[in-house]
Amino acid sequence: MQFANDLERKAFDKLVKNLPTLIEQKCHGHDELYGHKLLPGEYYEETIAHALVYKFCKAYKFEYEAAASALCSTLNWRKEFDPLSAAFSERHDETLTKIGVLTKYPEEQANRKVVTWNLYGTLAKQTHVFKDINKFLRYRIGLMERSIGLLDFDDESNNYVAQVHDYDGVSMWRMDPQIKKCTKQVIAVFQEHYPELLSAKFFINVPSLLTWVYDVVMKFVSEDTRKKFVVLNDGTKLGQYLPSAPSILYGGKSKETLQAQNVLEVRPTDYTLHLFQQKVSADVE
Repeated sequence: MQFANDLERKAFDKLVKNLPTLIEQKCHGHDELYGHKLLPGEYYEETIAHALVYKFCKAYKFEYEAAASALCSTLNWRKEFDPLSAAFSERHDETLTKIGVLTKYPEEQANRKVVTWNLYGTLAKQTHVFKDINKFLRYRIGLMERSIGLLDFDDESNNYVAQVHDYDGVSMWRMDPQIKKCTKQVIAVFQEHYPELLSAKFFINVPSLLTWVYDVVMKFVSEDTRKKFVVLNDGTKLGQYLPSAPSILYGGKSKETLQAQNVLEVRPTDYTLHLFQQKVSADVE
């Protein structure tokens, strides 16, 4: 963690110190964030908890009130939405699972080691999956949570996720209002509840007629996030930014297909497993 001055350090220290009270009084005691425990006790890892609190401080320019409010909002949202269930317990529409790929590139440059791929071209004729926004949202949040499970918050070179959005074959979607609605909803949730977790976002194979995608995204994200965007009309140029990507279609150095690189198994944290066990026990009782 890096602090530009004493004021930033003091804001961070204040939030860490006040966290037990905030969680008790404003978060219904919910202290789980991205599968990790924020308060001391069993399953608590101080360096990870502090790294996560730091991300909220950094996202809100180390303004204590804003960071504290955002963190409490996220913890309350997680208690209600249960993104860990979306990631590790629920079965999603098979059509949706085919568009999401998760890769891990240990040799890639810093904070591009974990990448989520969204292959929207697969859904060119499957727009029915967007009719239920909540279903799509739970799938997409689940994919994000699984990608976070591959990060190491003790390692500053692997505590952000990169994203690839491949729009090959989706030019016919440009006027579909339901897809736009789902897109806006996902962006809003990511912006509010997953701060400082995105290292880069690549929009590839974006036809000129599909500019609404980029326009929508630009309207709903911060200036700092916009700087992380790269738009490539030619998907084979992605290899210049992600050398570990497949050579076929994406211009990388790997001879494997993207599906062969797909990480299918992500182990939940011990705290996540503990929370699942608590839930099962409560249901039995």
